[in-house]
Amino acid sequence: MGPVGEGESLILRVSSNCPWNQCLFCPFYKGRTFSIRTLPEIEADITVVLRTYESLEKTSWDMGFGGSVNRAVIDKQIKLSPVVYGKYPLEVTEAQWKAFRTLSNVANWMTHGARNVFLQDANALSMKPADLLHILHYLRKTFPSVEHISCYARSLTCDKLTLEGLKELHDAGLSWCYVGIESGCDDVLRYMKKGVSKKEHISGCRKLIDAGICVAAFVMPGLAGAEKRFADRHIQETIRVLNEIRPTEVRVRSLAVLEGSPLYKKWKAGDFTPPTEDQNVEELRRLIEGIKFDCSFETLQLTNALTLSGQLCADRGRFLKQIETYQELSLLERARYLLCRYMHEGYVECVRSWGLYDRHLNALIFYAVRGIEEEAGDAMERVERAVLTIKSKGIP
Repeated sequence: MGPVGEGESLILRVSSNCPWNQCLFCPFYKGRTFSIRTLPEIEADITVVLRTYESLEKTSWDMGFGGSVNRAVIDKQIKLSPVVYGKYPLEVTEAQWKAFRTLSNVANWMTHGARNVFLQDANALSMKPADLLHILHYLRKTFPSVEHISCYARSLTCDKLTLEGLKELHDAGLSWCYVGIESGCDDVLRYMKKGVSKKEHISGCRKLIDAGICVAAFVMPGLAGAEKRFADRHIQETIRVLNEIRPTEVRVRSLAVLEGSPLYKKWKAGDFTPPTEDQNVEELRRLIEGIKFDCSFETLQLTNALTLSGQLCADRGRFLKQIETYQELSLLERARYLLCRYMHEGYVECVRSWGLYDRHLNALIFYAVRGIEEEAGDAMERVERAVLTIKSKGIP
């Protein structure tokens, strides 16, 4: 999957898993081997996309929809190709299921104009520059409608590439890179085994920007944990790094200590104390106050206690007012808000859909609800335990 904002994109895999794969807070690629796909493999996938595109387009015209794609066109396409898609959804082989996923991906892409492409997985720029350049050209030659191509990228990888090489990638269509800054504090980066320094963050991201490539920088309130002196340095240095990079967009993803991550083991062993939700909100406030350039700014992921989205200079006052409103609530009112946020705005629903809602989590939520109903003195502590466990199950 791509990041928030790539829902209209064609998802094209150019590499598998993560070349670094050591960050303590990330469980997603642990135990998996990184590999870069070959040019023939990627070209073959683009050819499959083209065939699927042309088949859907023909079916649409045959049905009188003028080339536009809708559910009826997709259903008809499945019926026309039983060998490819099987008797979806009841009788399908693994290969047929993959074919259906490709069909869904391409149909969604066509519905949105076939303009954007996202290159998976964690660091497309780890490909040889000449190979990535070839794929960009091949993709845009095959689909002239493509306007924007984006990918995840490590700042260290970008720092090692030449400015001229990045400019060539930009000219070939690479327009956005999503970079996990997480923190600007070297001590936090080392502890979390991020494998990059703040100097390399700045240099790598500035190189992207100088090449004409837009940067969306991810930052993570709470990453330094609960101890105030480390948390203060984390947020201060993160602000400094962002002000030097001046990315096009800042995306806030408050820490979730995820099951399966090395950080989760440290938490359970007592070697790491997660931040409270109030601490995350305060770090968010300081971020908003401290950033000195204009950018798109959002906290759309459900790991954040507050949802903000807009242009920072125009919306800074609104953002700060929303934070102030939260911080001025009584402790019990904040606890009630947080429990409602994580229970009723989609997070618990996702946990249930993943099959990870268990008796322990249910008991924590029940205990938190009762604490609020009874206005218990430890109501916030109960809510914090429930929220930490909800967030540990995954990220929607």
